[in-house]
Amino acid sequence: MIDILILRADVLAILVDLLGTYTFPDRTTSPAIACLPDPDKGWNYPENGTKVSGLEVVIKQPYPDVSANIGGDRTFTNLWEIHLKQWDTNQSLVDVIGLLSGELLADYLIERVSPIPASDKLLTVEQCKLFIKEWSVSI
Repeated sequence: MIDILILRADVLAILVDLLGTYTFPDRTTSPAIACLPDPDKGWNYPENGTKVSGLEVVIKQPYPDVSANIGGDRTFTNLWEIHLKQWDTNQSLVDVIGLLSGELLADYLIERVSPIPASDKLLTVEQCKLFIKEWSVSI
């Protein structure tokens, strides 16, 4: 099974020079990369009132999808989501998607990439979701 903290470290190593910044209400900062649920803070990370600048990466841990197979064993499928948001409207996610697609370890099977263009009408920034498929069979 994919370890969310190892996946976070792998993504951070690839995007370290491109990541934006979280500025928390107490004015402390950290790279704009989050895991949901956060191992320490649960689903409330980053906390309310946090400002984001530049590239933000949110890795969402999936709920397993279980299906029964003939013979009594089960297939467990997890679809991990890496959600990218580019808060700097002068930048694009094209290079970021290329880096992740090309440099993530072969252990991570990227099933699909779903770009979401920015929209002035909807007041949304450019976004993209990368989906990583993981599966195993339990007997």
